[in-house]
Amino acid sequence: MGVLAFTFLFVTALSIDSFGIGCVLGMRKISLSLRGILTIAFLSGAGFMVSSYMGALLLPFIPAEYAERLGALTLIGIGFYFLYQYFRKPDQSQKKEPWSQPARVLNDPVAADVDQSGGIKGKEVWLLGAALSLDTLGAGISGAFMGVEPFVTALWIVIITFFMLYAGILSGAKLSEKAEGISIVPAVLLITIGIIKLT
Repeated sequence: MGVLAFTFLFVTALSIDSFGIGCVLGMRKISLSLRGILTIAFLSGAGFMVSSYMGALLLPFIPAEYAERLGALTLIGIGFYFLYQYFRKPDQSQKKEPWSQPARVLNDPVAADVDQSGGIKGKEVWLLGAALSLDTLGAGISGAFMGVEPFVTALWIVIITFFMLYAGILSGAKLSEKAEGISIVPAVLLITIGIIKLT
């Protein structure tokens, strides 16, 4: 697989979840400003770039012939974790506040509207951004192992996350409840990319 094709698939896998979350917000008529969408996109890109540079610091301690394989295995692991998160049934009796468990927002984007005002604003934007950037943290380290260029990839993540989230919000009402099933796509893509890089 060429570098360009790999980067495109990699960024798509990390950004497409934003479309599903945007759809859910659109369906529930929960507003999010363009400035808020841009902030979330930047958080996702920054999360990837920081973790990618952290991964680069580990590279000198990993034999070159194992680095790419380790990165691919990490991607597969992240993909299976996302599948687990998607299929597991939430424990309603132990539901925590989203401030202490940002990952909960990925399964229930409406939880980002903490004050139930019908709009995500202020600190809630950062909460949703933190939840979405969780996807990019582990992927940034594995991307560094596989030779992904941190800054360019992070920039593409910002751009595509912005458009995915914006398009999701706009089309949420039309796609109805089927939109929530999009959340499974990133997991499948990450596993597929990891397997391709292993072979």
